[in-house]
Amino acid sequence: MGAVTKIAWCDHTFNPWWGCTQVSPLCDHCYAMMLDVRWLGRAHWGAGASRRYFVDAHWRHPLKWDRSAAVDGRRHRVFCASMADVFDNEVDQALRDRLWSLVRRTPNLDWIVLTKRIGNAPEMLPGDWGTGYRNVWLLASVDQAGLDRDLPKLLAVPAVVHGVSIEPQLAPVRLGGFARQLQLVINGGESGAGARPFHLEWARFLVAECLTAGTAIFVQKLGCQPFEAGRRLRP
Repeated sequence: MGAVTKIAWCDHTFNPWWGCTQVSPLCDHCYAMMLDVRWLGRAHWGAGASRRYFVDAHWRHPLKWDRSAAVDGRRHRVFCASMADVFDNEVDQALRDRLWSLVRRTPNLDWIVLTKRIGNAPEMLPGDWGTGYRNVWLLASVDQAGLDRDLPKLLAVPAVVHGVSIEPQLAPVRLGGFARQLQLVINGGESGAGARPFHLEWARFLVAECLTAGTAIFVQKLGCQPFEAGRRLRP
């Protein structure tokens, strides 16, 4: 939740709150949920659970990052809500409005908003969203069923960048005709206790689809259970 992150595709992470509810098999081994279990007894996870909120000093960090980005002469990427979901319907809209205000005040940051609830976005985006904020990338976290169901919803929301996260990937996924409509794909295997297998041929197929479509793809990690031709590799 600070200025430094180990996530390779961003410079910073920022959480307007902490907590979420599992909505798909992709959530079964959610690292954020596991951290909440370990540190706080799962106090902020699940339907009806209170979310963890933060003081004003926490909200000032992105303003510092924005100033640093201006000095650096390069845009900084912020993964927004790594420990939550911006479009969580159990969070008051006033808190989202505070987030959108912060986004408007940080024009040197590119905010990467990744959600499993893209269907909620039209009702939860700010009133001045228009054709999309120039510094917000909108991504949906999907498997194949989620891709077929949610990509039309994602693409119907105006955004400067549309993308998907297929991480953890638990089965083959085919982008098909959607590949040319996306600007970014994030892919990878699962880590942590109970990690499920990630077959490298799945990643290679996605990479080939993206190269053909001219879509950027970032394979972040192989996870704890990488397999090649049916054999487990050393991670």
